[in-house]
Amino acid sequence: MIKLNALITNTSYYCGISYLFRKIFSSKGKFVIMFHGVSKKKNPNLPMDIQPHLDINQFNFILNWIKNSFQILDPDTFMTSQQNGVLLTFDDGFLNNFSNVLPVLETYDAPALFFITTENIEFPEKWLHFITDKLKNYGINKSDLSRDTRKDLFDGISKRNLIKMSSNPLVTIGSHSKTHPLLSQCSNEDLNVEIIRSKKYLESLIKRPVRFFAYPSGDYNQLVLDKVSNSGYEAAFGIDKIENLGRTKFEIPRIGIYSSKKPYLAAKFSGLYQSPIKYLK
Repeated sequence: MIKLNALITNTSYYCGISYLFRKIFSSKGKFVIMFHGVSKKKNPNLPMDIQPHLDINQFNFILNWIKNSFQILDPDTFMTSQQNGVLLTFDDGFLNNFSNVLPVLETYDAPALFFITTENIEFPEKWLHFITDKLKNYGINKSDLSRDTRKDLFDGISKRNLIKMSSNPLVTIGSHSKTHPLLSQCSNEDLNVEIIRSKKYLESLIKRPVRFFAYPSGDYNQLVLDKVSNSGYEAAFGIDKIENLGRTKFEIPRIGIYSSKKPYLAAKFSGLYQSPIKYLK
């Protein structure tokens, strides 16, 4: 995996390097793409780094770009077949995944895997700790924000909306823990809560097996991996950088997408930033 900057991405794109490498390498494997929240539009009154990286227009552009370049795979096809393509994933369980993302997925008939932090379902207006920390750093109080802003940017999905969302044939629900902690720093008792109880809680709501897990912040070690693999999950996903502990089905890397610019997308999917996934065991 290489780091990207504007000079590299623009040079690679306009010189045709990204396209060439995508044709050579990206057509011979699979990618997993990681998104988080998607807002209706950017809020000019709030710092950009506390808002979702993407708005609906940007997300629509990205999905159209991916659809024109790759086959979009559902989780089962990704896990069990040799078909090349892209798996879409979304982390944390924001309300905007239901209100903003799902309609775009339906437009493109694009399946996706949603990793839900269950605290975001149980207490959708409480907000996850990393959001409240960022707001606190900027001196922003929740009461300073309009109800529409809170719902669009930060609220979690309600139980009712998660159940409705899970019934959509394009949607697969996975677990992203209960509270979004650093799992490598958790006690065994806390791991049981974060990994096992989150799974059971989601299953009790959606009435179907929860088969996939995503490590919060990509943080895990051998103990965490073993706990996940022994808890009934079929696979687990990291972020761009993984630990390479030898269990590829439980260390599936993902490419985070935070921009809709063509040079950026071309570089991320070139096979240079991250090699395509070929084998899972």
